[in-house]
Amino acid sequence: MARTSKKGKDAAEVSSKTRQTYTVGAYVRLSVLDRKEKGDSIETQQAIIKAYIDERPDLELAEIYIDNGRSGQSFDRPAFIQMIADMENGKINCCISKDLSRLGRNAIDTGYYIEKYFPTHGIRYIAITDNYDSISDNNSIMVSLKNMFNEAHALESGRKVKVAKQVCMKSGKYVGRMAPYGYLKSKANKHVLIPDENIAPIIKQIFEMAGNGVAVSVIKNWLNDNEILPPRCYFHSIGLVSDKELPDQKHWSIKTVYAILRNRVYCGDIIQGKYTVKDSVLKKKPESDWVIVENTHEALVSRELFEKIQSIRDKNRKGYSTPKVFPKNIFVGKILCGHCGYSLERSRWGKNNYAFACRTNINYSTDDCTSFAITENSLKEMFFSFLNEQAAILNGITSSSQISKERDIQKAELAKLQSEINKNSYFLKSLYESLMNTDITNVEYKELKAGYEAKIASLSEKEAQMRISMMESAINSTKISKAIDHLQTVQQISDLSAEIIDKLVDKILIFRDKHIEVHLKFADEVNAMSVAKDSIKEDTVV
Repeated sequence: MARTSKKGKDAAEVSSKTRQTYTVGAYVRLSVLDRKEKGDSIETQQAIIKAYIDERPDLELAEIYIDNGRSGQSFDRPAFIQMIADMENGKINCCISKDLSRLGRNAIDTGYYIEKYFPTHGIRYIAITDNYDSISDNNSIMVSLKNMFNEAHALESGRKVKVAKQVCMKSGKYVGRMAPYGYLKSKANKHVLIPDENIAPIIKQIFEMAGNGVAVSVIKNWLNDNEILPPRCYFHSIGLVSDKELPDQKHWSIKTVYAILRNRVYCGDIIQGKYTVKDSVLKKKPESDWVIVENTHEALVSRELFEKIQSIRDKNRKGYSTPKVFPKNIFVGKILCGHCGYSLERSRWGKNNYAFACRTNINYSTDDCTSFAITENSLKEMFFSFLNEQAAILNGITSSSQISKERDIQKAELAKLQSEINKNSYFLKSLYESLMNTDITNVEYKELKAGYEAKIASLSEKEAQMRISMMESAINSTKISKAIDHLQTVQQISDLSAEIIDKLVDKILIFRDKHIEVHLKFADEVNAMSVAKDSIKEDTVV
């Protein structure tokens, strides 16, 4: 029998030990536009990445990160952010995507991660179908060109979708996500509206009552008394709206009835393109830019009745000698009743003040709440006081540099644990060889084996806990930087505006005893900074 060279065996062992094994984070992304392209489904991307890893012994899959329905032009994606956090805490040291476009379609930001972030953090990056591997491919020019192409492709695809949508609207095709209340999308053609047999009679009744001079408040009461579901609740009942989209208000309001009575869709016309999105904010276009096409579908009410109701409403408006003109409401959409959860209504309070009042019992004819009000001036004073207290609290909370030091300590501790695990694993593997060489007895082998296995299990558990702790620290570090930005905003406020309130506040709850609860948009970030001091609760109460 031929003998194996001990020298060759030792060389092979050294080669095996020196070859680095990478723990892989598989990144999978699919945007709405990408769904139309073959070969880019979530399942296909995962299959390609797994097959690639299976063929390479130096790669070990640790986690799959999936961003479904997320655009590649922005890196504000939940799974991507989680992957970066896992890189920070040492869970993964390699990222693999099907191609460069899956990582991102923004040339500048994608280039930053590939050329700057990944290398400085010791992360290997592989784009399979683009044949790119950061440990062997230094062709940054080709990567930059591909990233620019991917960005151009995304912009061009978006432009084509907008043009196609505009063409559809001008030809009278309905392009909305859901059909208007009282209609359904035809199964034969999703751009065609057909009457909803369940709701169409209700729409006809609303218009008939209004045409006969019945007040909108009476129509609203009739709808609520007959337990007819308002639009959003009805859409939820037929599966078109998720639980998350279901509103707190479960009753009809005067505003909802008015919206139906002035909607031309019910006399057979379609009005689309009323809004545009700019800088992630929905803005209403001038009426001259709306796309209006008449007689596109079956009308539920006659044009004569529709025009008659509009005429009645116009006459009612003219009945006021001086129309109400209120200064801009800086708290718009933020003020809710702390008892029933409905929005408070703003109205004049004396000559130079305004007030927010709960009108649930008036608007919805329910016994869920009782009327009360708080003046706008009082609310502003309380809110300013809250901001000052918030700034003072934030100033005394743990800084991001302290969190960074803690993370460095954790990394050192993790490396120590990994070293101990590797050492004990090596001893465990050596036991069998010692048994074969009769250096130890079978009893000694079993006792030592059990000891090493127990120690490895204990160390592995500590390692897992350490990784969890590091992941939380990494996430908190990101939150802290955001909280510091918010802190600077709070400290610089000299006067309130709708923009400032919208940036800082999720909602403000008002209670009968005139105390308020301010729910901050960055409450999670504040909590991340105050873990050690427990000085702020998630929903701060004034």
